Amino acid sequence: MALRSRRGAALLDVVYSAGAQPELWPEVLTRVADHLGATGGMLAYVAPRGQQSFLVTGRLREDLSALSIERYLQNNPWTNAMAGLPPGKPVVVNSLIDAGALRRSAFHADILAPQGIDDNLSVKEAVLGDHGGLGGFGFTLTRHGSENAGERLRRFSRLAPHLSRALETSLALGRYADGTRQLARVLQLMPGPALLLDRGGRISHANPAAEALLRQRDGLMTDREGGLRLAARLPAETKALSRAVTEALSVAAGGDEVLRPPLRLTRPSGLPPLTVMLVPLPPPAFALWELTESARALVLVIDPALQPLASAEAAGAAFGLTAAEARVAVLIAGGLSGPQAAAALGVALTTVKTHLSRCFDKIGVRSQLGLVRLLASMPTSAPPPARGEG
Repeated sequence: MALRSRRGAALLDVVYSAGAQPELWPEVLTRVADHLGATGGMLAYVAPRGQQSFLVTGRLREDLSALSIERYLQNNPWTNAMAGLPPGKPVVVNSLIDAGALRRSAFHADILAPQGIDDNLSVKEAVLGDHGGLGGFGFTLTRHGSENAGERLRRFSRLAPHLSRALETSLALGRYADGTRQLARVLQLMPGPALLLDRGGRISHANPAAEALLRQRDGLMTDREGGLRLAARLPAETKALSRAVTEALSVAAGGDEVLRPPLRLTRPSGLPPLTVMLVPLPPPAFALWELTESARALVLVIDPALQPLASAEAAGAAFGLTAAEARVAVLIAGGLSGPQAAAALGVALTTVKTHLSRCFDKIGVRSQLGLVRLLASMPTSAPPPARGEG
């Protein structure tokens, strides 16, 4: 049965407005609580261990909501009862449990009793069950209100599908509003390797330079179990990298950890070590958007073997070098030995020596030191052509 009254239509307008404006959810929860004759409302998410749970509430005490997240959200009679239910089925939660045992629990003494809460109308949401989580809507009843719980449940059952669709809309829009896509576009323009990690520490985006680096499995790579997390070639360095990722994600979630200095990762190829920096990203504007695949940390990788390559185009344009000759010139000028340059370019050492000899002839220098001095004074890209030139 639809919500046919004028008041019901106005309530649905507010509900669906929260789909596009998540800051309206506390108002929605309060308005729905009034419609049901409940004392307050909540949108709860119980995260898998190690991740962040949350409560969005309407007309419930914020201090007790924080205490509930800290001590009880993962394990209380109501959460345990809802875990076994199918999504989308509204229930009176006390009908599923021993109400007397609930009233004797610490959860009741610390959270429910101070707010006069005796029972709860609740529905489990499928969209909150991804990645091992559990969540849904709940509307709290006093002991007096629970005496007419059947009628209140019928009202809730008519409204629950609308709440579900509005919630799904909020989460869908959050994927576009949190800035992750804009940040990913910026990373695509960066010449050096850069990656984004989600709240679980999984790689959500890697720019072309990072993808190429990970394929080499030389110092930095992905793990062999799904390839979604970063690892190092050496076990001790993998542990240090994992700790640094965990700390960066904790800071992004509001923790007070002190970030580690940049990590240096050994490269079995003999190339200079990689330097890896982890940058926590600001949290989403709204708690609901924590559930999207938003970026929570930025990983920047400094590869000394690649830094001089940005000058290759300029060197080639200035001295008439071929692309291969220019790449050899800037790598040698950047401090790499002949074997290291050969490994970086994937060519034979004799090829590097041949290119370097031709570079000396074309540039007009006789030593690597002269090459270093000359290329160090050049810009990293060729200047734009003058107006009117091709």
